[in-house]
Amino acid sequence: MQQQGYKAVQMHWDIMKLLSFGVDEKFLTESKITPEQARDLVKGLLYLRERYKDEYQQQQQ
Repeated sequence: MQQQGYKAVQMHWDIMKLLSFGVDEKFLTESKITPEQARDLVKGLLYLRERYKDEYQQQQQ
């Protein structure tokens, strides 16, 4: 039961992080993304953000 609650919180965090990265809410809803997929997508976006940090910072200005 506690594990299920943790997964729900983690999924919520992942969805909020994806939305903050600009992922379309409609896409997330229609794709029926699983918690594992959401987590992988967050990891991938964080990796790309770090890998191309200079370009990302220039774009934010």
